Amino acid sequence: MINNKPIILGLGNPLFQDEGLGIHVIHRLMNEDISNRAELIDGGTDALALLGLVEEAEYLLIIDAINGDDIPGSVRRFAGQEIPFFLSSRMSPHQIGFQEVLALARMRGRLPDHIVLLGVEPLSLDWGTKLTTPVAASLPQLTKMIYEQINSWVEL
Repeated sequence: MINNKPIILGLGNPLFQDEGLGIHVIHRLMNEDISNRAELIDGGTDALALLGLVEEAEYLLIIDAINGDDIPGSVRRFAGQEIPFFLSSRMSPHQIGFQEVLALARMRGRLPDHIVLLGVEPLSLDWGTKLTTPVAASLPQLTKMIYEQINSWVEL
């Protein structure tokens, strides 16, 4: 982690429409001022490669598409102990691997002290590189929530 900044970790596969949400968001944030206050990481789909990053983080904000049987485009926030509980219900195809990363970090006593997941309900996980309309429409709300979370962790 660079200068102990909070980490914003985008997960997903940008080749499968809304599954790429986390990656799309990270790339959008790279052009905004939040990159001065947080380290932006494109986490892709290789969850086990993220173990060191997770264990080094003090503040970790995860951005991902989550299957929670909500209306497509719905934005949800989970913090701390809520995250492993919801991940165990297989909210996204690659999160089983990320759940294992979180469990391993916890078992080793290295889970971040401050961890939040912001997720958006996908409409489609079909082949395609663009977000669907309802998920794309959620980006202003999601971005606002990202800024609020980082601002609560970082003194301005």
